[in-house]
Amino acid sequence: MGTANRELPGRRAKLGLMRDVETLVEELAERDDAGLVVAACWYDVSNDRPNYLMSQLDVQNFLWLTLPQLLREPPADVRPMPDWRDVVKRAAWFFDQLDQPRYADICRSERTAKIIEAAGDEMGCFELYAHATLESGLMPPADMRVAWTDEPGPRETALFDAITRALERAIVAGDLDPADDQRRLGVAVDVLDQSPDGHHDTLGNLLLTERMELWRDHCGSQTMRELLVRTAPDFAGPSGLDADLLMPAVRPLARVVGEPGAGPGEVRRIAEKFGLLETVDGELRRTDDGDRAIAHPVMTFEAMCNGLLDSPDRIARQAVAPLFAMLLLADEIDLDMMVERIGMVLYEMGWRGDAHDEPMPTDTVRDTVLDLLQDLQTVGATENGERLTAFGRELIHGAIRMHAMQGGSVE
Repeated sequence: MGTANRELPGRRAKLGLMRDVETLVEELAERDDAGLVVAACWYDVSNDRPNYLMSQLDVQNFLWLTLPQLLREPPADVRPMPDWRDVVKRAAWFFDQLDQPRYADICRSERTAKIIEAAGDEMGCFELYAHATLESGLMPPADMRVAWTDEPGPRETALFDAITRALERAIVAGDLDPADDQRRLGVAVDVLDQSPDGHHDTLGNLLLTERMELWRDHCGSQTMRELLVRTAPDFAGPSGLDADLLMPAVRPLARVVGEPGAGPGEVRRIAEKFGLLETVDGELRRTDDGDRAIAHPVMTFEAMCNGLLDSPDRIARQAVAPLFAMLLLADEIDLDMMVERIGMVLYEMGWRGDAHDEPMPTDTVRDTVLDLLQDLQTVGATENGERLTAFGRELIHGAIRMHAMQGGSVE
C-alpha cells in the first residue's frame, strides 16, 4: 500500500503532462524557429483535436517527409529555415517531455539523419522515405481495397488513424511482424469492425456513409444523384455475407478458375473477362488475381464485384453504377427504362455521340446494358434475366460498397 502511495504523485504528474500537450507546444513555438517548426507540424497534424498525441506514423511523416520538404522550400514566415539538427533536437525534447521515448529515439536515429541529409535530392529523399515507411509496417495494407484520398473527410481521417495506431500497438507489443502483410491486413480489417465512442455503427460503415455522400454530392449527373439518394437506405445497415447464400453462388466461378478449362463455356468467358484466367501460348491459365480469387469464397465474391465494376469497355464502366442502383430499386428488369435513364446519366456527365450535341446512340447504350445484364446472369445474379436473385442483391451491394470505398464515382 505504501509503495502505491509513493508512486501515485508520479502517475498524477505524468497524466497531467499527457493532458497538457498544448502547453508544451506553445513553449516550443516560443523558444526559437526550430521549435516553431515542430509546433506548426503538431498544429497541422492535430487538425483542431485538443491535446492530440501524435502516432508513430505522424512522427515518421513529419521527420522523413514534411521536414525535408520544408528544407527544400522554407515557408515564408520561417526564413531562413533553421538547421534541421535543431528542429530534430526540439522534436526529441518534445517527445521526451511527453514520456514517448520511442518517438524521441526515432528523432535521434541514424535513419532519420540519413533521410533528412538527402533532402536536396527530392526523388532520392522520397525513395528513402517510402522504403523506411514500408519497412515500418504502419501504413494500411493495400489489400484493404480502400482508397485513401488527399483531402480526407473526418471519418476517413479517424479510420486511417485508428488503423495505423492498431498496427503500431501490435508491432510494438511483438505480436506483429511489420513485413507480414496478411497479418497486417487482419489487424486493419478488425479495426473496420470496431465502433468509435458515441457510435453504434462501425468505422467501416461510417466511412462508407461518408464516401456515398461524397459521391452523391460531387456526381455530375442529377439522375445519378437521385438514384444514390433513393438507394441510400440499402447501405445504412451493417454489411455481412450469408455463408449459405455465398458458397453455392461463387462455386461455379471458383471451380473454373481453380481448374482452367473446366465448367461451362460462359463461366470460362466471364473468368477471362474478370482477369482471373488468360490464354498464354494457346493454353488457358490462372492469373495472379485468379490465385487470390480462389483462396477463399469471400475473395471469389470480391473478384466478381471487381470484375463487374472494372470492365475493359469505357462505356460499361460508366453505366454499371446507375444500372446497379436501378436494379436495387426495381422488382423486375425493365430494359427500355434502364437504357433511357443510363443514356441520361451519360449525357449529363458529358458523354456524347459522334455529333457533339447529340446523346450517346441508344443502340450503343442498349448493347452495353445487355452485356452487363448477361454478365450478371452468368454469375447467377439474375433469375432468367427478369429480376435480381437474393445473391444478385448481395453482389450489387458488395460492388457498390467496393466502388465507393475505392473512391469511385460515375465520371
